[in-house]
Amino acid sequence: MPTPSFRLEADWNPEIATPGQLKITLVNTGQEQVEGFALGVTSLFRIKPDSPIGGARLLEQLSNYHLLAPEDGFVLEPGGRWEIVAKQISHTLRHYTYGPKSAAVTLADGTMVLPEIAPMTLKGEPGSPTIVHPARRPLPEGETAISVIPFPAAVEVTGNSVPAMIGFGEGPELAYNSYEVTADLARRLFPGETLFGDGLPVRCLAGARLDQGAYEIVFGETVTLRAGDADGFQHGFITLAQMLRGAQKHPEDFTFPTSGTISDAPRFDWRGSHLDVARQVYTTEEIIAFLDTMAWNKLNRFHIHLNDDEGWRLDVPDYPELAEKAAWRGPGEILPPLLGSPFERHGLVYRAADVTAMVDHGLSLGIQTIPEIDIPGHCYCVLKALPQLVDPDETGIYRSVQYFPNNALNPALDETYKFLEAVIKTLVELFPAKWIHIGGDEVADEAWAGSPQARSLQGPNGWQGTFELQSHFLKQIQSLLKKYGKDTGAWEEAALGGGVDPDRSYLVAWKKSESGRDLALAGYDVVLAPAEHAYFDMAQSTEWWEPGASWAGTVSVETCYAFDPAHDWPAEVQDKLIGIQSCLWSENLANRALFDHLTYPRLSAIAETAWSPRAAKDFARFMAIQTLMPKARLG
Repeated sequence: MPTPSFRLEADWNPEIATPGQLKITLVNTGQEQVEGFALGVTSLFRIKPDSPIGGARLLEQLSNYHLLAPEDGFVLEPGGRWEIVAKQISHTLRHYTYGPKSAAVTLADGTMVLPEIAPMTLKGEPGSPTIVHPARRPLPEGETAISVIPFPAAVEVTGNSVPAMIGFGEGPELAYNSYEVTADLARRLFPGETLFGDGLPVRCLAGARLDQGAYEIVFGETVTLRAGDADGFQHGFITLAQMLRGAQKHPEDFTFPTSGTISDAPRFDWRGSHLDVARQVYTTEEIIAFLDTMAWNKLNRFHIHLNDDEGWRLDVPDYPELAEKAAWRGPGEILPPLLGSPFERHGLVYRAADVTAMVDHGLSLGIQTIPEIDIPGHCYCVLKALPQLVDPDETGIYRSVQYFPNNALNPALDETYKFLEAVIKTLVELFPAKWIHIGGDEVADEAWAGSPQARSLQGPNGWQGTFELQSHFLKQIQSLLKKYGKDTGAWEEAALGGGVDPDRSYLVAWKKSESGRDLALAGYDVVLAPAEHAYFDMAQSTEWWEPGASWAGTVSVETCYAFDPAHDWPAEVQDKLIGIQSCLWSENLANRALFDHLTYPRLSAIAETAWSPRAAKDFARFMAIQTLMPKARLG
């Protein structure tokens, strides 16, 4: 009997209806007719429930997962087309990556067939995704001809003599260890190249007067590197290696100096990158590869987003249901396929050994790993795996912005705090960094309104609405963290309803640059990660075939590089800005081929903003150097 086969097509037309019309077409490319079937689709769009759908019935929906079936009696002949038309969509679709990501046709006998999926088109116009990486531009005339990202704070160098390799001459054991760490890093990032070995001997001196991470390089008859700590020596050796690679690969533009000085220190102590490992699956090896590229950019904070509605990634021994259920998606699991995951059991759990491997690798490179457990919202999978965390008398349905129903941990249940103490104890055991990030973002305005236990907690305390209750909840968790010797991180919404205590906490301002200023004026330490400049899931242009999202606008490399943190902050709160970080949310990264395009060179652009003084930045020079920076191609 011939094997059934299908092709799934989609087209978005913003000129029909508001916000537009979505047409999904299943083509029978097999040789037999089919009937009594259903189509499961994951995507970034949502067809609004209870809205009219032409040609189909909506059988199931969870966030961006839809299960659709034709009208009773429909027969799809060989070569035939089943068209589904929806005009009430959750939002405007601006890029092909909003379209179908994974799909399965379930036949009448239960057999599942995976269709070929064509990229979603715009108004039926032919085309295909084209990934164009930013081209290298020649170094502008008059620019300092050294290839270093992030660019040093002060550079006064001349001459050119390109050594074969960077060697270690003499110096303290601390410096030699940093030399070895940097040499190993370079070998991993640039296989086949030899940047360190028997070559130019670098004399290393300990400089107690230098700040953390700072270094000085003096070029003359010998090269002298001075630093006050391991980070400083590592940064200095990375700078020397970057200059060497540039002079070797683009001698028409870049030199390796023979005289002069480089004096350098980080602008901000917190220079970070966030990665969402909940929406998609990242192996420990992939995370280690990403940490390597962070280190070459002199970044030092890795914010790992360990859970979301779509998945929980950390093994918590006291709650094995998380590893057994909440970490997995697929047919028959508590979560269906979502965001491009396959129609089979799919997921990953980080065990203690996995966490230790990534944390220790980061520490060896001067990178601290800050874990995030996103609470109270973004916990749909947790509540499905642990129903004892739900008020049994709760009525009604509220939905998150991603359209997950009733997805927030209940602040009124003792079981909630028992669970979270077990989670925090696990985090404390595995993550040595002083901070634990507790989320606090995107809780629905009407969360817990149908919970009698939540209402009974609000009433005697006079708390009004969701966010005063959230404030109580987050303060409880903050107290728990303090008991275990940890400081609190959270997203900017943790300031709502009275907020968390500013003491021993920091908030990440993500909505706009201006929100960071408001948080600082309210007394919070702030890490800036505004979506308009620092969210790498944003597409880099308005073109349909450019991958990504654009709910915060588009973030080109130039837009990312142009980020000018705290330029409009009052002088009295400038010291509340403790750092800068990028954020990479993973909704589109089931297609791992998009990772390096979305991440690089924007990672280097944020790194230069976090490290270099404003006066040292130059976009034209950056574009001449950026192709020399490494990429962690994953998958």
